[in-house]
Amino acid sequence: MSRKQDRTVYLREDGVWVNQLNAPPWSFSLHPTRDEALRVAKENFMKHGGGDITLLAPDGTVEYQMTLLPEEG
Repeated sequence: MSRKQDRTVYLREDGVWVNQLNAPPWSFSLHPTRDEALRVAKENFMKHGGGDITLLAPDGTVEYQMTLLPEEG
């Protein structure tokens, strides 16, 4: 059984967008745009069992949350 892949996408102070796994090993990827970070987060979900994504606005507030289910196989 795949482990849930909850992720948070947020903007760092240096202007780089982060796609971060919310559980150990706390892996992340860095992206120049919000759209790119979200695209990669969604791809991660579809490959690894689905999960919840939280997008934080630049001020740190929750902009939206969604649940993605894995692709049928």
